[in-house]
Amino acid sequence: MDSTTTGPLRPAGISVGTLAFAGAWFVGTAIARLTGAAAVLLVLAAGLVALGAAVLSSLLSTRSVTSAQFRGAGIVDVDTPVHADFSVGGLPTNGDVVVRILHGETELVRCNRSDFDNTGHTDVWVVFPAPGIVNELTIEVVATGAPGLFWTRRRLTVGIEPIAVAPAAHGPPLEIVTTSSPDAGVRFTARKRKDGDVDGVRPWREGEGDSSVHWSSSLRSQTLIVHDRASSSEQRSTIALPGETIDEATASRLLCTAFEGIRLGHEVAIATPTATHFLNNTTAARSFAAQAIGAAPSPQATPPPWYRRTLRLRTQHEASRALHPVSRIATAVSSLIAIAMLLGALGSGPATLGLIAVGLMLGVASSLKFGTGSDSVKPWPLRIGIGAATFAALAYVASTVGGIAGLLAALRGPLPDLLMLLLIVHGLEVLDQRAQRIHQAIAGVLVAYAAGLRVDGNVGWWLGAWAIAIVIAVRTSTRVVTPSTAAKRRSGRISNRRLANGVGLVGAAAIATIAVLSVVPVPDGPARLGLPALSNDAPSASSPGALAGPDGNPAAASTDRRGSLSQVGGYPGFSNTLDTSVRGDLGNELVMRVRASEPAFWRGQTFTEFDGRTWSVAPQEGTRRAGPRIDVPATLGDLPRPTSRVETEDFIQTYYVESDLPNVVFAASRPDVLTFDGSVWTRPDGSIRSNMTLNKGSVYTVVSKRVQVTPDLLQRQGDIAATFAEVNDPELQERLAPYLALPKSTTPRTLDLAATLRQPGDSTYLTILRYQQWLSENTEYDLNAPVPAPGADAVDNFLFESQLGFCEQIASSLAVMLRSQGVPTRIATGYIPGARNRVSGVFEVKASDAHAWVEVWFPETGWESFDPTAVVPFAGEANPGTVGGDLIGAAISGVASRPVEIGILVALTLLAVGTVRSVANLVRRRRRGRWGVLQDRFSEMTPPSATTNPLRAASFNDATQATTPANDAANDVARLLDRAAFDPEWVDDDEMYRHARERIDSLL
Repeated sequence: MDSTTTGPLRPAGISVGTLAFAGAWFVGTAIARLTGAAAVLLVLAAGLVALGAAVLSSLLSTRSVTSAQFRGAGIVDVDTPVHADFSVGGLPTNGDVVVRILHGETELVRCNRSDFDNTGHTDVWVVFPAPGIVNELTIEVVATGAPGLFWTRRRLTVGIEPIAVAPAAHGPPLEIVTTSSPDAGVRFTARKRKDGDVDGVRPWREGEGDSSVHWSSSLRSQTLIVHDRASSSEQRSTIALPGETIDEATASRLLCTAFEGIRLGHEVAIATPTATHFLNNTTAARSFAAQAIGAAPSPQATPPPWYRRTLRLRTQHEASRALHPVSRIATAVSSLIAIAMLLGALGSGPATLGLIAVGLMLGVASSLKFGTGSDSVKPWPLRIGIGAATFAALAYVASTVGGIAGLLAALRGPLPDLLMLLLIVHGLEVLDQRAQRIHQAIAGVLVAYAAGLRVDGNVGWWLGAWAIAIVIAVRTSTRVVTPSTAAKRRSGRISNRRLANGVGLVGAAAIATIAVLSVVPVPDGPARLGLPALSNDAPSASSPGALAGPDGNPAAASTDRRGSLSQVGGYPGFSNTLDTSVRGDLGNELVMRVRASEPAFWRGQTFTEFDGRTWSVAPQEGTRRAGPRIDVPATLGDLPRPTSRVETEDFIQTYYVESDLPNVVFAASRPDVLTFDGSVWTRPDGSIRSNMTLNKGSVYTVVSKRVQVTPDLLQRQGDIAATFAEVNDPELQERLAPYLALPKSTTPRTLDLAATLRQPGDSTYLTILRYQQWLSENTEYDLNAPVPAPGADAVDNFLFESQLGFCEQIASSLAVMLRSQGVPTRIATGYIPGARNRVSGVFEVKASDAHAWVEVWFPETGWESFDPTAVVPFAGEANPGTVGGDLIGAAISGVASRPVEIGILVALTLLAVGTVRSVANLVRRRRRGRWGVLQDRFSEMTPPSATTNPLRAASFNDATQATTPANDAANDVARLLDRAAFDPEWVDDDEMYRHARERIDSLL
């Protein structure tokens, strides 16, 4: 039995086109930096896991190779093809596999996976380039695994039965010495009769001459017949050698000399200093010549020093670069999904998608028609048509592009169109696997681009659909169309185990992706890919710095007891006044999406003056500033005290407007930089207003300087009232006065309640907590709460009469109670964070999230938001989490919220798969017939080289060629199938069909 020494696993290179995936991944990282989108990180992590899985698949496939056997003739001639039996144990069944038989570094044979049968056996023709004795061979197996992207190599050193490789026989002959054989008489009688012998020849006796008359023959033939005793067969040719080993040239001359002596019938002897060797036939001569040379040499290339070696990435070529139809169609589907994602983000209609789908399908048709070989070339009329269509599309893109002012404008404008055009045109050029991989990489860039732009809740479903399509495309790209695979397709049998393995691998990849993302924090921006964008037909504000409603008219306070629906979702808080007696009639429509790493209050306006019932904004219009980059100056109370050394961090938010809004620019507290396509007015109260309303589709980004506030930091600031009371700056006291003013309608019991709840020595932060606790225990949030009577103080009515109220009344009560204790406060209106979409990474803000809250001025940290009814963490406590954590939460909440829908989807999927398989089997059986189905099954079991049923049956023989039960069954099946196909007198019989089917089953 052959002895095998297994070598280590080593990288062997990459498939053509693989670098395109790496390039696409790095482009995706740039998109992630531009967008700050968690969905892009999901694509990148999935791509990283996929590349790792491709490497792991290659390693595992090659690792399975553990043994090899080689059986050839004992004596062969140099440079002459000879037949050999070759098998590899554990040969990979998936992906591309290349097997090389090496002698040293000289390649003897190269095989592909399709050359082997299911047991790893094949027949090869070997040519040995150098004479000598071959005792071992090197078997190199290079495999890719299922994805077919990375190649891994393993070498096996296989000890074999010695093979004597004889040199070529050529002159000049060596010097010989010819003598009579000392045992010629004995040898003569032992030989066959000579020509003319009748009664045989008696032995030669000592003293007789070299010639004698053969009397018996002479008498009978009446002709004198004389025989020489020393015939050519009784002569010895001796070749003297100086040693036991010789070089190749001497061996060639030796073999030439020996062949001539053997041809003449001489006894050939090789005399060495230690022994004499007799060669009685050409086989012995060839064996001696090979052994005299010794171990067959193999040329060994001397590698240059490491410092002179060229660094290069080796590219491996597959056995076949032809496209697999399933892979090509799945690639087109993935490209269509990528383009549909991008078109949805850009707001294009279905007509555009339909035209693009037609272009992609033409690419598929072109690939399947002309992409069947390595030298595939499209006809020149088609190439001219593609060029003309490309030129026309480029001209159209150019005509729609205005001036491009910088990178952001290019990213918003022509780049998406150019990417889609590139994908469509390149689809027409996909004729081999290399081009298909490049096409898939371009589609991956498009998916990352679309994932960065899309903020809707369907991005996860789009990414899932694209992932399924691209996995099928890559997985089937290494399925080469061979007679064996054709038989498998005809048989229509799908392995349940293979399907289960595929599902398991997808699940493992999903878990690995989430594991990678579990250490990736939620991105904090920047989000600039689609920025800035405002509608050109948005209504402008009626006057500079004025507040305008969604229709452009001045925002008027609502006179109804409920907020007007003409306002934003029925919320009355985005006007110059906020009446606490007006209940908001809030809808549930989506107002905007905010891409941010952490939740925060999205502030729109602040109110300072309060008359006991209505809050009013400051009258100043502010300062006009032009975009796209706007530096927002700090206002009173925004900045922490310079000596406080409080930590601040940039907090990036991107706002995607989904409903027509007023000209209020929303932002988290302390906006610092605004990216905005237009002009704005920055107001002294900290709010920002644009020169036009924010219509649906508007996008802008805000970078806020957020103080990293924690409860401990607020607690350490002590009693704010005492701190401000010690201020001796008249100007500052004047500026503080509006934030401390109490309305004349404030009742004594309101003041008493505030004083009673405050404990001597408490910090302001603890006082706020006491107030909020009292409000939560003694009042209730109710949008249908009764409003105060005309002339009544809204705070007194809420605290002591109805004790039911909405956010405006609750916030007003907290603000008044704090002002009564000397704490500067104001009311802010805007939106609470909203629900976070964990896949797209955005907060989905609805009209029902409109809110009013209190802002308290802390001298060391600035304005800080408080609200008894909404839970929004402080900046220093906010934990953005990780992208992986978000995905796990999304999966859990998705399953928990839609168990019925998911169950129905799984059931429908299983039903669809079962239906497709049943229909496919039915169609196959009707097309092939039952004997055709048996023929397909039998062909599937045998190697591609077995092209007839007798050859297929012979492939079941074992290595000794002995008859086995499997061989008997295979011969029986081959006979029956050939009769069914070719015998004109064949009559189909159920019993015979059952017998053939049972025999095939026994071969499994």
